[in-house]
Amino acid sequence: MDEKTLQYMGERVDKAHAIKKKIAELNEFIQHSEGKDTIRLSDGGGYVQLVSYNFDRLSARAKVAVLKEVEEEIKLLEQEFAQL
Repeated sequence: MDEKTLQYMGERVDKAHAIKKKIAELNEFIQHSEGKDTIRLSDGGGYVQLVSYNFDRLSARAKVAVLKEVEEEIKLLEQEFAQL
């Protein structure tokens, strides 16, 4: 096997590891969202939030929307992984 082939294979392996790590992180996000009902957006220094006791319907719908997008991202990452 020549050097270019080894480099190409190494890059694919690195990409596969990165994809698997992202999938695991998103699955962990889903697991940890169980029982949570406050939606918070943060820029690292400050945040805004929708607290369920003030906005129960809105925070519930926002959570569903976020989790749906997370699941879609997992599917896309799994497809990307399968194409490797």
